[in-house]
Amino acid sequence: MTDRSSNTATVPDGRGPKGAPSGTLSARHIIFFVIAAAAPLGFAVGSIPLAIGRGGIGTAAMFIIAGGFLALFAVGYVAMTRFVPNAGALFSYITAGLGRPLGIGVAFVAAISYALVSAGAVGPFAVFAEQTAQSLFGVAVPWPVWALAGILVMGLLGQLNVELNMRVLGFFMIAEVTVLAILGVAVVSQGVASGISMEALSPAAIAEGQIGVVLLFVFAAFAGFEATALFREEAKHPVRTLRRATFGSIAVIALLQSFVAWYIVQAFGATVVDVANATPTEMFAIASRQYVGDWFANVVTVLVVLSWFASVSAFHNATTRYLVALSRDGVIPAIFTRRSRRTNAPWVASLTHSLFALVLIVLCILAGLDPYLDLFILGSVPVAVSIPAMELLTAIAVVTFFLRDRRGQSPWAVYVAPAVSAIALAIVVYLVLANMEFYTAQTGPINWILPGINLVVLGIGVARALWMRSRTPHLYDRIGRFGLE
Repeated sequence: MTDRSSNTATVPDGRGPKGAPSGTLSARHIIFFVIAAAAPLGFAVGSIPLAIGRGGIGTAAMFIIAGGFLALFAVGYVAMTRFVPNAGALFSYITAGLGRPLGIGVAFVAAISYALVSAGAVGPFAVFAEQTAQSLFGVAVPWPVWALAGILVMGLLGQLNVELNMRVLGFFMIAEVTVLAILGVAVVSQGVASGISMEALSPAAIAEGQIGVVLLFVFAAFAGFEATALFREEAKHPVRTLRRATFGSIAVIALLQSFVAWYIVQAFGATVVDVANATPTEMFAIASRQYVGDWFANVVTVLVVLSWFASVSAFHNATTRYLVALSRDGVIPAIFTRRSRRTNAPWVASLTHSLFALVLIVLCILAGLDPYLDLFILGSVPVAVSIPAMELLTAIAVVTFFLRDRRGQSPWAVYVAPAVSAIALAIVVYLVLANMEFYTAQTGPINWILPGINLVVLGIGVARALWMRSRTPHLYDRIGRFGLE
């Protein structure tokens, strides 16, 4: 029989776990965090040209399709919120539906994935910072200096309370979205290259492109949206706030990036694919100069740097919360639950990840590795595979959790929507793995070694859970029980 956690209690009045302090974060605050973590400007400038160049103009429509599939997933995901009142997010739900060993294994994968993607994103942040300083101010500051400075600031923000982090990330996000919107309005209002066309949003555009390649890029834009549940204990009204934040985050990302992909196609018209392949890193700068002006292109350059840093900081916060959740369940040492008396920040977990990132950066510098092609690939490949895979397992867990007792929820919410989303996510995982050589731009063992990190870490987590079940059953029985006792 599957060993499932007993965390099936309903949280009255939408309150958080028993004994937890009342939260202060609204859905708007959490959406700011999620969108900032997705680095909307950094993603647009760095990934949309590649997606269009190698996958076709149907990229614009694929954002809407991917958002629809994730919205289906979110139906069951949100339904679980009322019955699993702790801040473990995906791993808590998998624990409840598929058992503690698999749940803990997934938690280990989530923690290492977020830790790696946060550290890996320091690479492009440092590269863009170096280029920006050189082009705007004529100051030659090598990327290692920017990388070490970024780690330092990330660590300092991690020691501050979450509301301050939300304000910082929210500022970045508003600036990024504003810049993207201004460029879009300028492109449309000044007359596009070949006239306004909706072809990029048509089914024909999708069919003519490389769907697998486009999906790999498009789903990366949504990475981190499930982190809404990590802030359950800080939310004003956990159930209602997290429901609004989850669906709101998916909608904002899908609509924003679809609009950006559509208007960049309009900006270059029939030559868009050629331009995207020839000058992918300069595509948005060219459009900015042509439709707005040189000053605007400079603003975009600066904000791209800030966008990458916002992503670094946001994934750092997510990592610390996974460490706290694991520590609270007794899976890793209790010291990770310690919080600052002044800011209430999980300072030990934050410091641990900061040191982890610092070690990776120093090793990268000493080995003479490329900060983007090596460091960023190391950080992004595990998460590119693990996020849709964890969402797939969560969708299955939702169905199994409610299989014997729907607990008053509709069949649509707990059976149909999760099942359909599970099928879609299984296809996405397959396509991501099938296109790994394209993603890394390398051949050989690295294309299975990097995704294999997830399997190794999953095995370690499962082994830890089984060890606890046989050696410390009193601690094992507490896994997933925080807030229910």
